[in-house]
Amino acid sequence: MMLSFGEAVRQFYGNYTNPEGRAQRSAFWWAQLYQTILVVVLGIVILMADGGPAFFEGLTEIVTLEDFTKKWAALGPSGKAAGYCIMAFSLVNFLPGIMLSIRRFHDLDRSGWWVFGFFLAGNLPVIGILASLGNFIWFMIQGTEGSNKYGQDPLAPNSDMFD
Repeated sequence: MMLSFGEAVRQFYGNYTNPEGRAQRSAFWWAQLYQTILVVVLGIVILMADGGPAFFEGLTEIVTLEDFTKKWAALGPSGKAAGYCIMAFSLVNFLPGIMLSIRRFHDLDRSGWWVFGFFLAGNLPVIGILASLGNFIWFMIQGTEGSNKYGQDPLAPNSDMFD
């Protein structure tokens, strides 16, 4: 049974440090949608703030920390507040995002170490684009049917995986 948006977000935070078990596609993609919506909304707040358009226009020109500091200083208070919120949100969601990815690989009957492998490959020029695309496609694939070495099928009718 596919998870609802709210249930997927609840499981995302409820399993903050839990790499055990399996995560179905809906659990992963609803969590991704939730995070994307929040970051986009906060990005719009930054864009609408004093200095916001100039901040975004100059992002490609930032090479050093000093360059970023100058752009940040020109940003209005609401833009800075939204920027701090994005940073805090990213920090809070870093660990549960990794754990969810591990559980998603488990659903595909793969080791959680694949997350680390895709992370490393994602940081290599050119190969990183292919690794990101591969990871994206892989997480769209349905998990193994029935139980596997990582647990019961989360789509099974009477699966109480995370209750």
